[in-house]
Amino acid sequence: MYWQSGAEDAAMQDEHGFVWRAMLDTIDADVTGKRVLDAGCNRGGFLRLLCTEHAIAAGYGYDPASGTIDDARRLAGDLPLVFEVGHTVPDGWEGFDVAFSHEVLYLIHDLAPHAAAIHRALVPGGVYYATMGVHAAAPTTADWHACNAERLDLPALYALDDVIASFATVGFEAAVARLKVGFIPATRHAESFPASLEYYYDHKVMLRFAKAAG
Repeated sequence: MYWQSGAEDAAMQDEHGFVWRAMLDTIDADVTGKRVLDAGCNRGGFLRLLCTEHAIAAGYGYDPASGTIDDARRLAGDLPLVFEVGHTVPDGWEGFDVAFSHEVLYLIHDLAPHAAAIHRALVPGGVYYATMGVHAAAPTTADWHACNAERLDLPALYALDDVIASFATVGFEAAVARLKVGFIPATRHAESFPASLEYYYDHKVMLRFAKAAG
């Protein structure tokens, strides 16, 4: 599985603010006072946003890039945030009300263990919100994937139905929504701005995986 370098993560983090806010506009859960898990947290920016603007009780993030986690710890300051290096939920991390990931699922070669790890980490009634734009139904990312899959050791593009099936198998109830994106910075990710609009408005979706309450 390919994970970005610290420099790539830093550049990516700088440009993701508008997506993070779209994610928070899309979810149907109140994160105030909750314990939150961020899978593939990069430099921790999303969790810092949740602390400073949404008053979460605590945030935990993991990422396989050690330099990225070093940055996340440094940037967290005195915020109630914990970061660890890892490819999956670290041992002992549990009791989360809400979990998030942003463009992580398409990197994972076997989704079932990831789904099971998140399921174990959530409290009964907890929810995992996974935002995903790189998938088989997104033609604007197909060429990028074809050019980079071998170099970055990416799995084949997932169909959203297959992603949903992997999470349903471990007991999640799945739902999907278009991301509530407003204005899009005109320089983001696309060779043409119309293609960028198509990607963010039509193909970048939020998957909601809910754990049963009982």
